[in-house]
Amino acid sequence: MAKRIKATALSLIFMIAIAAISAVSVIQGQAISNVENIEMVKNSENSFTLNWKRVHKAQGYRIYSFDEGKNDYTKMFDINDGSAHSYKFDNLDSASVYRIKISAYKMYNKKEYESELSDEIVAYSIPESVQCDAISSVANTLLINWTKLDNVSGYQIEYSKDENFKDCKIKDIKNSEKCSLRIKELKPSDVYYIRARAYMLLNGEAVYGHWSKSSNVKIRDKIVMGSNIDRNKPMVALTFDDGPAFKYNGSNSTQRILSVLEKYGARATFFMVGDRVSKETEYLLKRELELGCELGNHTFSHSHYGNDVSASDISKASSRIKKYSGAAPTVFRCPGGQITKTIKKECKEESMPLAYWSVDTEDWRSKDTDKIYKKTISNVYDGAIILMHDIYPSTADAVEKIVPALIEKGYQIVTVSELITAKTGANPKPGEQYVDSSTINNNTH
Repeated sequence: MAKRIKATALSLIFMIAIAAISAVSVIQGQAISNVENIEMVKNSENSFTLNWKRVHKAQGYRIYSFDEGKNDYTKMFDINDGSAHSYKFDNLDSASVYRIKISAYKMYNKKEYESELSDEIVAYSIPESVQCDAISSVANTLLINWTKLDNVSGYQIEYSKDENFKDCKIKDIKNSEKCSLRIKELKPSDVYYIRARAYMLLNGEAVYGHWSKSSNVKIRDKIVMGSNIDRNKPMVALTFDDGPAFKYNGSNSTQRILSVLEKYGARATFFMVGDRVSKETEYLLKRELELGCELGNHTFSHSHYGNDVSASDISKASSRIKKYSGAAPTVFRCPGGQITKTIKKECKEESMPLAYWSVDTEDWRSKDTDKIYKKTISNVYDGAIILMHDIYPSTADAVEKIVPALIEKGYQIVTVSELITAKTGANPKPGEQYVDSSTINNNTH
């Protein structure tokens, strides 16, 4: 009996041991280690690469990314290769940040088992390279422009007299919407090299994109009217009526036009309405003068035409323009082009010639950028005076196309007075109305 009990006990112990071993085997078969040692080893404008320690017996990995909307990690994709320990994330938007976790998985007895999610790693693509250029159209001043990028926090600008940027000066632009920088009080004829890069903030630290290609520019000396005009080459005068515009229809079109002129080293004549000149628009007049543009008088309120225009309508506008710009207007344009003896007499007393036009863009009528452009380019000729209005955003849009197109055709873009002087060899005559560079017509109605 004792022997039978002993045998039964041994058998039971053996069965328990076999069950325990089987249980351990199942647990071990189900178990899979967590992914560890994740690091970002490379990144670019549109990609980054993660490495991690390979997990023993893993048959694949899962990539999870934090979803801000769901406030949780969601699966991005599977990597069906247990030997993998690296992955390149590409075709990403630049300056993008991802919060990543990774798990490993394997199959056991036709069931899938997945590890816990790894610790989080923050990975990112860097900002793309900006395009940067610079001009010096205003005396002693450098204007740097660059492309505005999405998803960035700001920009860093370097400028130096050394092409390798030794002893460079650095400007940090913390406004991501800003895409230009004006640096004043530089020495004329000095050459500066310029480059820019964007940056994003990650945990309070700046992550920079690559530097742009460098450009260089020679600092301009004080502008002397007519000093850079070649009388043997074709030229035209762009003229703008009814300004200065300030947030007209939500757009400061005068400012936009001036930026185009500055970019291409062009000049124009602005015929202003006196009651639109104020402390609020003063900076526009001063910028016009800085760029070598010409200030013109277009009466005080533009409410009178022909015989209704009085000498006071003209003189009040001249006084207002001089008060806010520091310079008296040097040329006049009749409202609607209607000239009278009173107008001629007052303009002669104020030493102002009058400017009619030979190319009418009819921008006030169409307010269509393409039509304004086509009318200008189809009708332009050497010595033409072109009529536009700087109060329309559509005109500013057209000027962005017109100015480079005229330059491409070989035209110099100058003021009315420069045009007449260059073409006739004499200053325009006060009280006389010029239709183009050499045609006088005092009978327009």
